[in-house]
Amino acid sequence: MPANIRFRILVLFLFFSFDLAKASNESDTVANHNPKFQKHLSLLFETGPMIPKNTDWGEFINNGLNYKALDLRLGFRNTKSNLYNRIYRYPTYGFGLYTATFKNDYIGKPNAVYAFADLPFTKTFLNGKLRYSYFAAFGLAFNFKPYDPDSNPINLFIGSYRNGYVHVGFSMRYAITPWMDLDAAFGLKHFSNGSIKKPNSGLNFIPFSIGLKSTLNRASFENADLSDIPQYISNNHVNLWTSVGAKNYEIGGDIYLKWGFSANYLRQTGYKLRYGLGLDMFYANNGILAGDWVKSGFMDKTSFAVVASGEWILKKNFSIPLGIGVYIHRNEFNDEPSFYYERIGIRYRFSNQMFTGITLKAHGFKADIFEWTVGYSIFKDKNKY
Repeated sequence: MPANIRFRILVLFLFFSFDLAKASNESDTVANHNPKFQKHLSLLFETGPMIPKNTDWGEFINNGLNYKALDLRLGFRNTKSNLYNRIYRYPTYGFGLYTATFKNDYIGKPNAVYAFADLPFTKTFLNGKLRYSYFAAFGLAFNFKPYDPDSNPINLFIGSYRNGYVHVGFSMRYAITPWMDLDAAFGLKHFSNGSIKKPNSGLNFIPFSIGLKSTLNRASFENADLSDIPQYISNNHVNLWTSVGAKNYEIGGDIYLKWGFSANYLRQTGYKLRYGLGLDMFYANNGILAGDWVKSGFMDKTSFAVVASGEWILKKNFSIPLGIGVYIHRNEFNDEPSFYYERIGIRYRFSNQMFTGITLKAHGFKADIFEWTVGYSIFKDKNKY
């Protein structure tokens, strides 16, 4: 993106933020009440290196790559003094728009829409002007230039126009004025289609961002002192769920369904985390990697694993499932190249027992499948929220 265009966007952002902040502050003064949400608008310029693949084609693309991006975020910080707002020091949740260029002819100029969560650390510096936080963003990216055997055979990173977008990292903010912060961040960014369409080695970056964050309206937050929060009453969870996802095994091949059946036992001793062990079974009736091998029986279509499982709880009904699995029976021809795998995603509990969500299962940085899950929990919670 040319420097003069980035400068114009930055100038427009500053004027737009100033006008919104002025209008919101005047409105809040007239209304004379604390709003439910404090709103923030951020614009970040981003650059950073790609994590290379140890292949000739990966090095060829990486050597000619010049990654630049702009990230626009609208965040909402709930001012109400409920339990999880206080525990996480009044986090910010919101939506973002992302646009990038790699300045080469092989990957494309992707855009993305995403949801994010930004959670501040307790400790501040320089009389509260310098603050730190950690964040996670999940969304959908599009406008890639995917692999094509004729027009784009060198791009073995991405085989689809649309891909999943994941960005996690840490932020540092310095208050320039009461309504404007200097914002900087670094982290890890991942693009993948979950092996719905091969090739899908995935694109991974270590992005560094810098920009401005504008506070659009005045708001006050009650003391986040946790001394009066009741001691958590420990409980146990037994979770049972099934998952399904689309899987492409070979470039140009058909797409098949891959099923999962899982159970875990989790212990929760605090408001933020559940942890324990589980079992996974994966069933792929059709589709294999190239080779002299045929799925002739149940064990040829099935894999089993033991999983160290956890759930990071952001709200009573919203969590991030995590897991590291080790196969006890693995089928390499089912595109399970290593003896272990990782899992991360989002999960929403829409009743005390029923839940749904989506997780990404991967071997290293190589995605295996997006798992769409529906499940049931057996537990008794005596805590009051």
